[in-house]
Amino acid sequence: MNSKFLLNTNERLSALFDGVIAIAITLLVLELKLPEVQVDGAELLLRDALREQIPEIVAWIISFFMIARIWQEQHVIWVYISGCDRWSIILTFFLLAACSLIPFGSNLVGKYPNTPIVVLIFSVLMVVNGLLVAALAAYGIRNEHLHRERGQIMILKNRVIYLTTVTPVIGAVAVFLAYKQHPLEGVSVWLIEPLALFVYNQVKGNGKT
Repeated sequence: MNSKFLLNTNERLSALFDGVIAIAITLLVLELKLPEVQVDGAELLLRDALREQIPEIVAWIISFFMIARIWQEQHVIWVYISGCDRWSIILTFFLLAACSLIPFGSNLVGKYPNTPIVVLIFSVLMVVNGLLVAALAAYGIRNEHLHRERGQIMILKNRVIYLTTVTPVIGAVAVFLAYKQHPLEGVSVWLIEPLALFVYNQVKGNGKT
């Protein structure tokens, strides 16, 4: 594969990406175990057991959402980029590697909800995924031979700005709260990401995501 390697379509890469995303989502839900209550009909015990699983449920919600966001962003990129070359394939595989680690970060949060360092690890994974999506979009912007239509990639430029600014800020706030307040408060900051994206799109005059 040389520097001029070019495919006219990214269908196979898209199919591979969808498959990895599906596996990552499956791994997330496998960590949600049924609570063990020995006494039949012990509603109070069941409530306590479910309450103990709140960190795992919170981690699942956030991780599921973030994986879905990565899938969405990746397919928005492919709306405007019709082909792929050597470096876009390499960047996509780096993104797949980072995305496949999200279940690991989610499991850490669920099993060690009172440990701030797990929020640091989780947030680093989220930020790295965001930056890799931004890197892929930026690469597509700079290489016109990959464009589906010239002059119609402003939406990608807006996403690069968002992913390289807002996402790291959310990660920093999450880690700060994890160490200063409580780890669950820190990781819950990631729930504001959709609100941040909505506000950003409104400011940029782009109501569609």
